[in-house]
Amino acid sequence: MQIGLYAPTHGIGHRDDARSYTRSTPVDRLDPLLVARAAEAAGFHSLWFPDHVCMPSTTASAHVANSSGSRTYAARHVMWDAAVTMGAVAAVTERIQLATSVLIAPYRSPLSDARQFATLDVISGGRMILGVGAGWMREEFEAIGIPFSERGARTEESIQIYRAAWDASPDGMVSYQGTHFNFTEVSMDPKPLGRPVMVYGGMSPRGARRAAQFCDGLYPLFLDPTIDPDALAPLHRIVAEELDRAGRAPEEFAMLAAIGLRVDAPGERTDPPRICAGSPDRVLEGLSKFAAAGYSTVVVKLDCPTGEQSEILEQIHRVGLEIIPAAAAITAAGDWRKELTR
Repeated sequence: MQIGLYAPTHGIGHRDDARSYTRSTPVDRLDPLLVARAAEAAGFHSLWFPDHVCMPSTTASAHVANSSGSRTYAARHVMWDAAVTMGAVAAVTERIQLATSVLIAPYRSPLSDARQFATLDVISGGRMILGVGAGWMREEFEAIGIPFSERGARTEESIQIYRAAWDASPDGMVSYQGTHFNFTEVSMDPKPLGRPVMVYGGMSPRGARRAAQFCDGLYPLFLDPTIDPDALAPLHRIVAEELDRAGRAPEEFAMLAAIGLRVDAPGERTDPPRICAGSPDRVLEGLSKFAAAGYSTVVVKLDCPTGEQSEILEQIHRVGLEIIPAAAAITAAGDWRKELTR
């Protein structure tokens, strides 16, 4: 099993007995580059950066991370830009993969995103993974000026444009004719260093079909404290059916999961029991349940009740020492792709 880290660029995570939160963290109390270097030193496979453009003061949109639908963000929330921060992180790291968690495709021009992330891939030496999704917060779409009802179709066209822009062609030109985007014979260079892995962030049947049709993996959120790793098994069946229809093998497609995680210090005890929280043995037991459900890569949002950078650094160290070496021996069930490598 590969262990990725959910970057705290939108705040430091915390779970109570019922919900997941992202605590807004002032810029003078968080250094994303220091966190990235610590994650690389601890042996994390990848670092995953969330994406929002702005945060509405109020929202009626249900957040998919909590079964209650309650929002995880404050009304005024510090949010570092994903692409900009990833470029800075690429300059101070050497091995760790850099991913979006997830890029909300309808928010921007797909040509602009294609250029930004191709540039990131070149700067990082081929370490970019693109997580992409359609978004969920209606009020943010309204602020940006994109119809919420068009988000799915715009996402599908954007993914196709990313691929077209990144694939080599005899003359180097890119064209696309769609409902929302149309252009002919434009250049898009430099190209990424190989074919980037693209995973789809979704938790619905339509998201599962979109993942199988256009991407290399499915990446849902399991942030509720007592979530069942088998809860989305029906989506796995949808993916398998779509892959079979397209003539693709399951070995070409990865199952990922974003989860909450906390490793207790000696003498500390996380109660009541939460999946992937507690002693190292209890955390590994939870990870084994995710592996049994088919997930070969988990992206951990560390539970840090104090909301302080020192605590997330301490958790990174504990995960690197107590979890990552043992998790490497855990093999995910099923025929799905086991590693996010090019």
